[in-house]
Amino acid sequence: VLSTFSYMVDYFQLEGFTRWSLILLFMFLKAGYIVAIFMHVSWERLSLKWLLFGPPIAIAVLITLMAIEADYTFLNRLFFFDR
Repeated sequence: VLSTFSYMVDYFQLEGFTRWSLILLFMFLKAGYIVAIFMHVSWERLSLKWLLFGPPIAIAVLITLMAIEADYTFLNRLFFFDR
């Protein structure tokens, strides 16, 4: 079903941010289902799930925070040094 939705993004010729956000959303959902069902993670204990998924979540949060800080620094430099 998720592969069908992913192909529908191309079929309806969506462009720009909408296209790429939907492609990434369906890609991550498909990867989550593969890990949960075929790797049997959905039947494991919660501590093992945190062991597997905690570090990538922490890295994603840190990357997001660094991107926000980089934008803040860039905009401040444009504002103060562009006079």
